[in-house]
Amino acid sequence: MYDERIEILIGKWMDGTLAASEKSELAEWVRLNPDDERIAAILEDAWQRFEPGQPMPEAASERILANIFPSRETVFADVDEAESTRSISWLWPKLAAAALLIGFGLYWWSGYQAKVEVAGDKGLKIQLADIPPGGNKAVLTLGDGSTVVLDSAGNGLLASQGGSSVTQSEKGELVYSEGAAGAEPVYNMVTTPKGGQYHIVLSDGTGVWLNAASSLRFPAAFTGKQRNVEITGEGYFEVAHDAQKPFVVKVNEAQITVLGTHFNVMAYADEKVMRTTLLEGAVKVARGEHTATLAPGQQARMSAASGAMRVMDDVDTEKELSWKNGYFQFENESLESVMRQVARWYDVEVKYEGNSSGENFSGRLPRNSNVSKLLKILALSGVKFRIEDKTIIVTP
Repeated sequence: MYDERIEILIGKWMDGTLAASEKSELAEWVRLNPDDERIAAILEDAWQRFEPGQPMPEAASERILANIFPSRETVFADVDEAESTRSISWLWPKLAAAALLIGFGLYWWSGYQAKVEVAGDKGLKIQLADIPPGGNKAVLTLGDGSTVVLDSAGNGLLASQGGSSVTQSEKGELVYSEGAAGAEPVYNMVTTPKGGQYHIVLSDGTGVWLNAASSLRFPAAFTGKQRNVEITGEGYFEVAHDAQKPFVVKVNEAQITVLGTHFNVMAYADEKVMRTTLLEGAVKVARGEHTATLAPGQQARMSAASGAMRVMDDVDTEKELSWKNGYFQFENESLESVMRQVARWYDVEVKYEGNSSGENFSGRLPRNSNVSKLLKILALSGVKFRIEDKTIIVTP
């Protein structure tokens, strides 16, 4: 029954309901059972369900357990120095992993309360009015300037222009048919708000997924020698192959040229670096005298200010596409970087009180959760949050 009891105690800690006596019980249980094989089996299994084959960073485990136990010295007070060192190095990251795992399970899969509490100053609890995640929504601006709100437009034919019909499918995507030969190009634009994302199928069959706070300008039908589109924000492209008509993406002052390929481009105005990540095929990224041709698995990182470019090999393409696949994935990212992504997806403003803590964050979180669940996890690092209307105030 100890196995169940340790999970209950850690779960209560993650919920913020662990009583002082229970906290002492948890610490004492760990102290008395540092070499119990059952502990190792339980915790290892929990962590592997979260990140198969990946060890947990020691720094993260230190921070998490520091919140459960008052200090290492208290937990291991009765263990001699040599034994203490060995036990801590083995158990500390394991228990932290379980705490994270059990906490994630509680938040993601059990339907958390509409209001949550995040640790505030002096250990007080602050109740947060929850904010739901973003969803499938965008605005279509047609060639004549009229607009269609896509999250409420319904399915079926929306317009006919430039020899191409425009429909919204049952899947909630915008689909353009191939235009008539010789027709004059008519440009449309799809814009996603903060808290929105959308999938467009262009007239040549190219698929474009737009992230929040992004836009794509494109012709209703491709009629020239090139297939030219313009993007702001972030988008993932699966370009239909056509050797006779290169596909050219204009983004800020740069352009990306392809024939048929899969790539992601991130170029938000509030980011200092534009990232182009190639999954399949080949692309050429250019801005003035700065150019690079990418192979699959490479990423071009371009300075938004100067255009200077650096090519990175063997990048984590899964991380770059995490937004499209329904989750956030952070890899040693600053609090400010994390909160910029949160602001776009939850349609909130973020303000900071005090100096940055300098914390970096790694991990994977679902995008379909209310913001409270994400903040609850981030609060494990000691960062404090409160919500006022649609503003998240961060106290590092």
